[in-house]
Amino acid sequence: MSDLRPSPAMGAVGSTSPVSAAGGLRLPLVGEGRRESPGGFNLNGNRLTRFLMTNRRVQPAFQLLMIAVFGWGLWQAFAGPQDAATNFGAVAFFGLWWAPVMLVSLVLFGRVWCYVCPIGAITEFLQRFSLNRWFPTFRKPRVRVFGVGFSVLAITALTFTLARFPLYKLGVAYTPWRMGVYFLVFLGVAVALTLVFRQRVFCRYFCPATGVMSVTTRLSPIEIRQDRETEVPDCMTAEFKSNYLSTERRCVACMHCSVGQPEVPIRLHARWPGAAAVRPRLVIPDEALIALIIWAVFPIDHVLGSQVLAQFPSVQALPSLLAGLVPYYTSIAGTIVAFAVVSWIAARWSGILPRIAFSRFAFAYIPLGIVFQLGMHVIPGLMENGGGLLNGFANGIGIPLNLPAAWASAETVARWHALGGNEFLWLSVLWGAGIAWLIARDLTKTKGDAVKALVPHALLMVASTFFVVGLLA
Repeated sequence: MSDLRPSPAMGAVGSTSPVSAAGGLRLPLVGEGRRESPGGFNLNGNRLTRFLMTNRRVQPAFQLLMIAVFGWGLWQAFAGPQDAATNFGAVAFFGLWWAPVMLVSLVLFGRVWCYVCPIGAITEFLQRFSLNRWFPTFRKPRVRVFGVGFSVLAITALTFTLARFPLYKLGVAYTPWRMGVYFLVFLGVAVALTLVFRQRVFCRYFCPATGVMSVTTRLSPIEIRQDRETEVPDCMTAEFKSNYLSTERRCVACMHCSVGQPEVPIRLHARWPGAAAVRPRLVIPDEALIALIIWAVFPIDHVLGSQVLAQFPSVQALPSLLAGLVPYYTSIAGTIVAFAVVSWIAARWSGILPRIAFSRFAFAYIPLGIVFQLGMHVIPGLMENGGGLLNGFANGIGIPLNLPAAWASAETVARWHALGGNEFLWLSVLWGAGIAWLIARDLTKTKGDAVKALVPHALLMVASTFFVVGLLA
């Protein structure tokens, strides 16, 4: 997979960076210069989990299964019924995968999806035929905006906004044949990049889900990582100073570390939800930008975007594509600008460097986006049609299943919507404000300065949520 090899002088962790035999690129070792106490539950201590984590045949078996499901879903998108409720591809890709499976697993367990991702498996196989060109590393910022440096990691912020727009604004998620075209283009881009660049560049720098996973996993109460007692020269996350087999950062779950060094423990660590957002191992402004976009596209665009389209005749008069693009990107730009202003005010009041404030406090807004999506869409969607989704998936692969479509009564769903639109969203404000307070305490010397750093952000969270709840009502 990779030409990264340890230099002759490489010894203990943190001694020397690996050097590419081809290009001479020097990258820091994973976890360079840091040691942590082991702690956690050792997954290698259990025979079953050790087999799943360290046997080289297990992951390919799961991946082959997922590739088969992916291929069948694509075929059904074109050849199956063009009703999104019964088409296997639409049910598998959007009814089950994107919202319940992907989002819930990210919040609870981190980046576990990469382990079985079919596109990741395809690109890993094709990597052996690549031209193996180097893609620019993220460490040197390429663009500076108001003093904040952004690098190639910001590509995922752009690809996420571009990938999400056609799904819900152009109806791709509800039209099976369009969904098939969408994923064929998606796969084509991944293959093209793989055949040019080394080290699964699509998964690490371009995949829209990668950027989302890199920040939402900070809310996860569970972290899985391998102890760093030996070197893994071909680790995909070397330049991120991450842990091996990390559920955070941009680990692609290639399993080279666990299969190559099965004697090193893989530990499951419990933590309070959001702990990883308070004190990140490596501060990257690009990921802060992604956190803001998650907040922008879920509650803000969902509410404000539709209002802009409905209230302004000048927007309605635009061509259909622009009529969707203008509110969409207006919501994103307005959200980022509002946060940047508030972050600058908070930094000036508390004595924090503005670029540090931008890069750290953005993660406190993740709960506002994720809780909205879970509370207003994922959970009520499963209440209304969870059984129907399972029926559609099972029947699509030839397994007869006839579960009740709804998992809750209409009255229960109505009560949940009221809860999700009010109390549930206000709980996300408390969660975000709590994370912001701990970030403020970490960045300031006194409680007084921490309060000065917190107040502007708390006011923005409260005001934006009040606005969203009001428009939902």
